[in-house]
Amino acid sequence: MTGGGPARHDGQTVIFQATQFVALGQIAFALFLAVCVAIHPGLVLKVNEGGMSNYGVHAKTVAPYTLALGFAAGLTFWAARLIGTSTTAARHFRALLQAYSWLILLTLVTTFWYTLNAPLKYVHVAVGIAIIAFESAASLWMYRVIASLRAVLFVQLLGFVLAALTFFGALHVLFLSQVLTGGGFALLLIRTCRQFGPPLEESLRAR
Repeated sequence: MTGGGPARHDGQTVIFQATQFVALGQIAFALFLAVCVAIHPGLVLKVNEGGMSNYGVHAKTVAPYTLALGFAAGLTFWAARLIGTSTTAARHFRALLQAYSWLILLTLVTTFWYTLNAPLKYVHVAVGIAIIAFESAASLWMYRVIASLRAVLFVQLLGFVLAALTFFGALHVLFLSQVLTGGGFALLLIRTCRQFGPPLEESLRAR
């Protein structure tokens, strides 16, 4: 055996670890958000839906809400540190993970004060718009990379459309749009990370 074997094995091990961190972050996000809904469903499950940020300003749900976003941001950022930068595709994916973790952290931080005054609310709304737009653009890129999960991409983009219609007042399904965009993005993120090894990078270079 040549020296290439162990290096490939090490690279696959790193990808496996990064995928674990990404998956755990998204699972924690979903579980703790589900806890928030179970504690106070009326904040989002109503005719005129509120957004998940409502859980960050109520005493009963601020702890699980903080854990949901905190785990997603922290574990995704840690996963990004494991992704190498030897190729353009790897650098792009690492930047995607880092950008997502920072946007989630900004969402968390701006949640705590957005009810204090109008300027802080506008900042929080701007961050919310940014993360939905980012998740949709990133989902399109990841779908192109992995060339699978078309149905998941459709659900993600449906969430984006619902979010846009909610923003302009045509609908009032903010929480549903957040679940669809975030859930679709999460599945694409985990799949992309899992497949992001030497075979995938070689196929990208061949395109």
